Amino acid sequence: MIENPEDLKNKRITIMGLGLNQGGLGVARFLAKAGAKILVTDLKTEEELGPSLEKLKSFDVEYILGQHREKDFINTDMVIQNPAVPHNSKYLKIARKHKIPIKTDLDLFFRLCPSKNIIAVAGTKGKSTVSQLIYHIFKEAQKDTILAGNIGISVLDILEKINPQAWVILEISTWQMEGIKDCKFIPQTGVLTNILPDHLDRYPNYKEYIRSEKLIFKHQRLNDNLVVNYDNEETIKIKKEIGLPIYWF
Repeated sequence: MIENPEDLKNKRITIMGLGLNQGGLGVARFLAKAGAKILVTDLKTEEELGPSLEKLKSFDVEYILGQHREKDFINTDMVIQNPAVPHNSKYLKIARKHKIPIKTDLDLFFRLCPSKNIIAVAGTKGKSTVSQLIYHIFKEAQKDTILAGNIGISVLDILEKINPQAWVILEISTWQMEGIKDCKFIPQTGVLTNILPDHLDRYPNYKEYIRSEKLIFKHQRLNDNLVVNYDNEETIKIKKEIGLPIYWF
């Protein structure tokens, strides 16, 4: 059980997928600061990952680049899955077979975040615009507000800035929600902008993609808030599916 960063000290952790975006960098920095023994593995080469590697050069990180090795998913205490890594990856299956916990940066964030004032914004289109709009409204109201998530700001990079009273505005993708569905992700307020046929290269069919977008409210309770687009063919169906009060826009 991970309840504070100290629980990660000296843990052997394999990060699958560093990439060039903030997620992989953020989790690597966070785990290094927490004292974990980190191995980063990525199919990209050292040359391709140059900008990310440069930002991590001051941290103690081992790299296996241009390939993945089965042993790195067995001889470890935990695997961190980058959102871009498919859930049916051969190497994740190896980790599951050997009962190695598989987490994501958002999974760690929700377990460690001191604030429960989380507004998560999901949907096919408009997530960034709505997330930034909410952020600016709260800032204008002089609320202590943090913006992060699938908007280019790693959630773990901002974790230490969050106090129990802060409001956290998260843009969240279906890939990220898929990675945290087992930790009962419960945003105090969920916002679903729309559901449209997209990202179908990642899902076997449109029905599965719709199911993934609806993870935004799967574990919400009656005292939580759900804000949904009324002018969308798929989201309007939600009112017949759940017993939660819905705020329509």
